[in-house]
Amino acid sequence: MYKIIGADQKEYGPISADQLRQWISEGRVNAQTRVMAVGGTEWRTMAELPEFATILPRPAPPLPFSPIAMMTPTAGKTSQMAVWSMVTGIISILCCCQIIGPVSIILGAVALSQLKQHPEMRGSGFAITGIVLGAIALVMLIISVVYMMINPGLLQNLQNFQNSLPQS
Repeated sequence: MYKIIGADQKEYGPISADQLRQWISEGRVNAQTRVMAVGGTEWRTMAELPEFATILPRPAPPLPFSPIAMMTPTAGKTSQMAVWSMVTGIISILCCCQIIGPVSIILGAVALSQLKQHPEMRGSGFAITGIVLGAIALVMLIISVVYMMINPGLLQNLQNFQNSLPQS
């Protein structure tokens, strides 16, 4: 006679060995199911018990290498598009290249969309950071353009200043 821990983490039993064999054939018990002989003190997996190990279904063999499998997202991978969104956002702010800001926003939005379709992937923080930095760069670009329109002599003054610098 045995006791088992069910999938709902509740203890069931006592159960006969024949009943356990029937549950194995029905798929209700598997190799990872925790089991203890009545009167025993240690919980073990079904696979550890020699009387059941031979009738448990064998695990599927590992898949052979496939280039197609390499192209599909897998658990734990970080979205490269999300990373590039953040990188372009940083470049747009630090290098005063605000024209790249919209690229960062688009990359981040597409990355978030892909991450919704593949929840096993990571990178939403990178995508959101890229979108925020891209938006800041875009606002800076708009402010710069508006400021230059308000002060038309600004560009001329900057050119005069540049020309007055000593040439090396």
